[in-house]
Amino acid sequence: LKELRSTGRSLRLIHVITPAHLEIDDEIELTEAGRTVLTGLADRLRDLDAAHPDGASGTEILTEVIVGDAGEELAERAEDAGLLVLGRHGAGTVNSRRIGTVSFGLPGHALSPVLVHTVRDSSEFDDPTHHPSIARGGAAGGVVVGLDTSEYAGVAALDAASLAVASGWRLRVLVGVDALGDRAEAEARAQADLVWLRDAFPDLEPEIEFPSGDPAQMLVEASRTADIVVVGKRGRGVFAAMTSQLGRTSSAVLTDAEASVLLVPYRRDPRLRARSA
Repeated sequence: LKELRSTGRSLRLIHVITPAHLEIDDEIELTEAGRTVLTGLADRLRDLDAAHPDGASGTEILTEVIVGDAGEELAERAEDAGLLVLGRHGAGTVNSRRIGTVSFGLPGHALSPVLVHTVRDSSEFDDPTHHPSIARGGAAGGVVVGLDTSEYAGVAALDAASLAVASGWRLRVLVGVDALGDRAEAEARAQADLVWLRDAFPDLEPEIEFPSGDPAQMLVEASRTADIVVVGKRGRGVFAAMTSQLGRTSSAVLTDAEASVLLVPYRRDPRLRARSA
């Protein structure tokens, strides 16, 4: 909700009921129960929004209860969404280290950016006004983004920089030099990328690191102290199958990261031209 304040965008809360093995009476009862839960949550969010020190933003909050397959229904609604937010687990598995089936499978199919939120401290539910944003602790852990020479990584870096500047968090840029071949060339290119990011975001003060080893593992390691890890996922590309897959690195980070993960699809951002130049 905080990310939507003063943007003019609405927040849609969706509850999906899986119809398998349900009797019609069960479906009706579950649908009504879902509406009750969403209504209560929406009212609570509106109260929090109105109590914000900046005053009420008037963010529109919509609710929808759907009967169907959770992955399919959410993927369909993500087609015109600015951001799809998922929990790491479904109901009843909050303390599990494993990611849920929908949360793992949906990011590769959704055409929008997808945030898979990890709850590290259940106390954030006790007083949501102290929860700074989609990240866990604000400036302490900050935003981590992996950067290589691809345009997918370039888009992820732009979104990570935008999030860091807007929220006042630190930005850590990780460059896996082992995967890029020549170390000197990789470091020189990464320093040029930092200049490019600073040109796009003059208030940005990014930190750059050159860890050794597998890129996925270095991001997973960084997630232990980060608030949010930003990675690029496959864009729509030329082949239709590309929309239903995540790359190896993004898939591994999504599975094992200990922080929230923002998966960013490719888009034709005009700022990428300056990076290429």
